[in-house]
Amino acid sequence: MPSNYYSRSRKSGAVTGAAAAIISSVTVITAATAVCAAKMTEPQNAAVFIDNGERTEFFTRAANIDEYVLEQRNRLHPFDVITYAGCGAKGEFEIAVERAPYITLLVDGEEKTVRALRGETVEWTLSRAGVKLDEYDSVSPELDELIKGDCTITVTRAFPVEIDADGETREAYAAGITVGELFARERIRLNEEDSLSIPPETVVSEGMKISVERVEYREREKSQTIPFDTEYKDSPQLKIGDTEVETEGVDGLVTLTFRDKYVNGELVSSEEAGISMTDPVNEVIAHGTALNTPYSKREGNFTLENGIPTEYEYMLNGKVTAYIAPEGAGTYSGRPLVIGSCGVDPDVIPFGSELYIMSEDGSHVYGYAVASDTGYIKGTGIICDAYMGSDINDAMWWQAQYCNVYVLKVGDNSVSWR
Repeated sequence: MPSNYYSRSRKSGAVTGAAAAIISSVTVITAATAVCAAKMTEPQNAAVFIDNGERTEFFTRAANIDEYVLEQRNRLHPFDVITYAGCGAKGEFEIAVERAPYITLLVDGEEKTVRALRGETVEWTLSRAGVKLDEYDSVSPELDELIKGDCTITVTRAFPVEIDADGETREAYAAGITVGELFARERIRLNEEDSLSIPPETVVSEGMKISVERVEYREREKSQTIPFDTEYKDSPQLKIGDTEVETEGVDGLVTLTFRDKYVNGELVSSEEAGISMTDPVNEVIAHGTALNTPYSKREGNFTLENGIPTEYEYMLNGKVTAYIAPEGAGTYSGRPLVIGSCGVDPDVIPFGSELYIMSEDGSHVYGYAVASDTGYIKGTGIICDAYMGSDINDAMWWQAQYCNVYVLKVGDNSVSWR
């Protein structure tokens, strides 16, 4: 830290002679010029001392400005700044002084006043005053703040603060900082959910005890099965005594989500946080109602009781033959040829009629069919000619059967494409 420095505010020049002794301990901004000595002819010369802007006029025996500065040395403090030393407009000697700031130190319960260099840091002022600082002592203003004028510097000695965290009690020294700043300095990690016994924005105080509750939330799930039900239905596609699972049963599942609160590793509360559910799928089992397994698997809107349709328009009894042809071939009515199509005499059974066909003894069941073709039936005594696909073996199995033909719904003899 320099003890002397020079600057110029009004007239420039070197300070010489006896004034050098004062300059070595007083900071001088401007020095006297040689002109001043030439103007002084009287044994006593006019002089002005300007103290922080306040002018005091008197006479001096000094013969030049250097002698005048030496003469006034008892009125100056080593840290005062001479902002101007020279001659006024009438040739009078002038010294302008900016006084060193007065600093009040409040340390260890005692008050002390010292002088400081304007522009030095608080740390320098304390160091020159012999104030020793421990690592965590608090200083106000901050150590690196510059002295700009009279002020008070307060030193608060660090004191012990008790911290209880993570099952361990420790002692930390601090002063002038907040609880949050202390925890950051001590590298004690705080999670968002953690709870402090004293708010983090609170300034620490002597004798303070701070405890941390580690708070953690964990989610868990609890699931329970919802058993599926079994449904039974009648099926004209199966013979009596046969069953078939149409829809596999699938159990449902209900899942509850819980949010558990742990404090310092121990469960303290639990609350339901959500629920999700998958509905069960019921199992569907079909029971046969036909006297035998139907050849045609074509679906129709009808039910059977003891193998016989429960509702129909009329019933015909007679021979039913079988024929084969490529599937998808045309028919007289224009409907596509599929299993479940049959040829009829449209004067007896109109095209589009829905039929149920089975042998008298129930050994052969063709099942549901739609009258869609004719062929060589009229005048033959044959009631129906059942389509058996393109496999000759199926036709040979059926051959010709004496059947009961139930007309479930009478068609309108339409020959348009269906």
